Amino acid sequence: MNRYVFALRMARQDALRAKGRTALVLCMIGLPIGVVVALAVLRSTSEAGIEGPSGAPSGAESAVLAMIIAMVVLEVVLLAGPAFMVDVRRRRRDLALVAASGGAGRHLRAVVLASGLLLGGIAAVAGAGLGIAAAAVVARAADGPDGFGPFTVPWTVVAVTMLLGAGSGLLAALVPARQAGRMDVVAALAGRREPPGRARRGLPIAGGVLVLAGLAASLEGVRALREFGAALGAAAIIIGLVLASPWIVGTTGRLAPRLPLPLRLAVRDGARNRARTAPAVAAIMAAVAGVTALAIGGVSDFRQRQVEYQAQLPHGSALIRLPQGRDEDAAAAVVRRDLPGVPVIPLRTLPGPDGVCLSEDTSKCPALTFSAEHDGAALNEILPIVVGGAREARMLLGRNDAGVASALDAGKIVLFRVRPLDHGTVTAKVTYWDDDRQHTIATIKDLPAVAAHGDPHVPAIVPPQAAEKLAEKAGVPIRTEAYGVDRADHRVTKAEEARLTRSMETFGHDSGAVHVERGFTESFGRITLMLGAAAAVLALGATLIATGLAAADGRPDLATLRAVGARPRTGRLLTMGRGAFIAALGCWLGIAGGLVPGLAVTRPLTDGVEENGAAPHGTIVDVPWLLLLALAIGVPLVAACAAGAVTGGRPPARRTPG
Repeated sequence: MNRYVFALRMARQDALRAKGRTALVLCMIGLPIGVVVALAVLRSTSEAGIEGPSGAPSGAESAVLAMIIAMVVLEVVLLAGPAFMVDVRRRRRDLALVAASGGAGRHLRAVVLASGLLLGGIAAVAGAGLGIAAAAVVARAADGPDGFGPFTVPWTVVAVTMLLGAGSGLLAALVPARQAGRMDVVAALAGRREPPGRARRGLPIAGGVLVLAGLAASLEGVRALREFGAALGAAAIIIGLVLASPWIVGTTGRLAPRLPLPLRLAVRDGARNRARTAPAVAAIMAAVAGVTALAIGGVSDFRQRQVEYQAQLPHGSALIRLPQGRDEDAAAAVVRRDLPGVPVIPLRTLPGPDGVCLSEDTSKCPALTFSAEHDGAALNEILPIVVGGAREARMLLGRNDAGVASALDAGKIVLFRVRPLDHGTVTAKVTYWDDDRQHTIATIKDLPAVAAHGDPHVPAIVPPQAAEKLAEKAGVPIRTEAYGVDRADHRVTKAEEARLTRSMETFGHDSGAVHVERGFTESFGRITLMLGAAAAVLALGATLIATGLAAADGRPDLATLRAVGARPRTGRLLTMGRGAFIAALGCWLGIAGGLVPGLAVTRPLTDGVEENGAAPHGTIVDVPWLLLLALAIGVPLVAACAAGAVTGGRPPARRTPG
């Protein structure tokens, strides 16, 4: 017990003494934990806003969740592992003094593991608190839309995530602890560096096999497993590249003779010390690969929504739906109050076959259909059969149609998206469903009608006189379902739209109660910036950790450079070269690793038509080249500058012994 108390005491003292490194390790462990906790809290809060049980997650969701947890643990270990290696190299003399005072290898291992447990535990607690706070801010900012209920914290998930964070910190310290236990005490006290360990030849082969398997799963697995196949392929490629990273880092050392002096020394140093360079490269690679695959899939899915978008109203017009079956008069008064002086058009309707029955007696929910043959195009209806005249037709069509107006004035029913009528008449049938059977209430023949061009997203417009006859003969009710604002009368502003939305939310939770047609207004730019920022932060963190370790190891090299007459800026350029080498190699490997899964996932995401009435299309592929260019060039440049500013100091004046 004394051994562990002593180890924790040393870990605490070292964490307080090296505040910069401690803060960096806490961020590398705590930020992923905070993200997981925030997502879990938001999901729980969202489910609390939905009535009824949410049900157990499907097998695919559980598998994807397990893969996400595994990738978070892998990322934490890869990011925090080099930091603990920095700690061991920096504390070599202190650990050697412990060994010289009678400490065995297990005591040295306990000291390093205590640092991992202490920092991992603190980072887990801080990350969980940060995640809960971030989720609270997001839930409060999004208060009002559907799906958000009372703020709910799944404490079981939070506790498991905290244990995961603490365990990840301990796991990241395992390899450095083993190295500390095998330390050469005499060499450490003398200030000599230890020779690099032998590279394992089997790891690159296993990594290459996993990469090939991941490529096959990404390209062929999407046929059977769809998105899940691409996710499996991406995971296999990332793990394979992680295993092959030491070999890749060593192989790049052959390019050193062709580079300028600072880059030459940086590349050779990274290739010679693969044990500290490869984890940082692998961490950057894993983050960039995930971002690349997500960005390609997300941008392609966004492009599909843009391609399939259909305007429901003429551009600039607005539609405000009234609550069904309750508070209709109060809602109508609210619409007129929030749009003072604006001409609003009451849109009365006859019930269609796709309406919602609010009565337990389905015979009280009749549906009206016409016998005209449909033209075969997909329908995207915003309202059932509309009762009105030329004014309603102009609002729905967005223009004055003389043929439609004259037909409605003559008492004829105007049908849309149907084939031409043979005799200028149509048959109306009123039915209802009961016991999974359709029952006919009435059939009215020889109603005068015309087929019109255009698509106002309603099946028909019935003149008021004809609608009253249908209501009298067949018992179909006429109700005011919505209010419309014609763009020729008024253009609803965003402020008016927001005010109407808040007012209509008091009558229910219909997110589409207020619709102002402004065209396709979605944007993927914010998500792209978030993905790029996440990759950049992880790349910068891993680069700073690796360059910090290299600076601790490379003091004799800097002393040698100073002894042979190197200028002070040479040391800073060497540090910047190390940062550029690590960040560039990690980013380029990540882009290469995430490109194929990202392209593969576009097929199951975009090959089908999701919006009713949209034209068929094939697989949509859209690659965010600007983001990939920023990751490939911008991130390494920023990482090099940050490494030079943070860890690039002046070389020592005298060479240390050894």
